[in-house]
Amino acid sequence: MRADHDEAAALLDGLDLDTLLKALVRGRGYEAALRDPPGRRGWSDEQPASLSFVDLDDRIDRLAGLLATNRAQPGATVAILAPLGPEAIVSILACLRAGLSPLLLPLHGNELELLRLIEASGAVMALGAGRVGPVRPLLMLRNLAVRAFGTRFVGGFGRDIPDGVAPLDILMASGARHPLPDEIERPALQVVDADNFAGPLVLSERELLGKALDISRMLKPMASSRVITTLVGGDLAALAAGPAMAILTGVELLPLGLFSLGDLHACLEGGRKAHLVVPGAMEPALARSKLASHPALASLVFIQRKAERRSHPALDRPDIAIVDIDVRSASEIEVERR
Repeated sequence: MRADHDEAAALLDGLDLDTLLKALVRGRGYEAALRDPPGRRGWSDEQPASLSFVDLDDRIDRLAGLLATNRAQPGATVAILAPLGPEAIVSILACLRAGLSPLLLPLHGNELELLRLIEASGAVMALGAGRVGPVRPLLMLRNLAVRAFGTRFVGGFGRDIPDGVAPLDILMASGARHPLPDEIERPALQVVDADNFAGPLVLSERELLGKALDISRMLKPMASSRVITTLVGGDLAALAAGPAMAILTGVELLPLGLFSLGDLHACLEGGRKAHLVVPGAMEPALARSKLASHPALASLVFIQRKAERRSHPALDRPDIAIVDIDVRSASEIEVERR
């Protein structure tokens, strides 16, 4: 066991998410990195789209430059209120590239809970999505910025941008690019427990990539496959099994944003092998459904949370890898293959 930890440590030496993305841009720049689910427009008003590794890197660079114009102290916190899709992933990586610490806020938090988290982190900026089903994250962030001492900039993705919020898509589409500081020290991420809102808890990129490496070793994803995640939150389990693993292995990531059985069926079609990430509580329903025997499934990752008691029936697919991620806290998980 010790040898495995030493080997993993050696593999991760000198690596961060930016280094891995830059390598993918050089080697496979025009292949798809992120893809929206077919039903994206229904819950966000945005047309489904995809980003290549080149597109993703460009959007990250433009947003990082915009954030850098606010001249925040190195390592300052940026609060993010968006599901774990393209907007949140671009925001996380842009913050890290600009030397800022991203704080992933739970979408289901009320104003008092989110205000406490923003004030505890000392967030100086906030980024969010325009609409997620009936939820309007930008309106919430604008209200919080008025009440939270020190939050001086709110930026939003999407078309329906309320007054007082900077329209990020328009600003990023302009020809102007803003330079980044010459020397940037990679900051930590901050995560929050989705059940009891404990946090913010600090999470290093090294810890995130270490867990993503553990998961990928059990799944062994091929570059031609895709990761489909039904998780919308941004704790260690969701980040490691979704965007971090996808960037580490160079696999296309397809985040559902809001769960839809029809979208999930559509995402499994098309001939690509799929590594599906779902909450552990969904296993009994999945075991009874036709999806359980879908030929596109290459592996299943079940996120087992403390508040969710495991129940039966359990899924029986001896031909594929099934991995359980036991969530101890927002920043601590255990990964085990069945």
